[in-house]
Amino acid sequence: MQEDSSDSNGEGGALTANEYASNTTKRQVYLEFSEFSPAQIRKIEDIFNQYDANKDGYLCRNELKRMMIKRRVPWTENSLSQLIDDVDKDKDGKLTFREFVMTNRKTLEYCQRALAKQEKVDFNKVGIKGVRDFFEAKAKYFK
Repeated sequence: MQEDSSDSNGEGGALTANEYASNTTKRQVYLEFSEFSPAQIRKIEDIFNQYDANKDGYLCRNELKRMMIKRRVPWTENSLSQLIDDVDKDKDGKLTFREFVMTNRKTLEYCQRALAKQEKVDFNKVGIKGVRDFFEAKAKYFK
C-alpha cells in the first residue's frame, strides 16, 4: 500500500495532526475488521458520515434513531440501548466510527449464525456465492 503524502485538500504537503490520526485510525479499522473488504468499510464510513448530522465524529442516540428510521431498520428503544451498550467501549453513550463498524460485525455474525442453522440451501435461488456463504457459515459455527 503506497502512502499518499498529500493533505486532504489534494495539495502536496504534510498531513495535519488530525489527518494523520484519522488515517491511522482508518488503517487500524481495516486491520481489525478484516472480515470486511476495504470497499465495504468505505461504504460503512459513508453511512456513518451521512448520519453524523453535527459532524462531530460520533453517532449519538438521536442520530442512530434517525438512521434506523431512514434505513427502515426495525429497532425498539430497548434494542437500540442494547446495541449501544454492547459496542460503546468508552461508555460515553455515542458511537465512534470503530464502534459503528462493530455494530456491522455483530449484524454479520447474527446473519451467519442464522444461515448456519439452515439445513440446506437452494443453489438456483442463491447462486454460487450464496452456497459458499452457507458452507462458510456452517464451518464457522458448527465445528
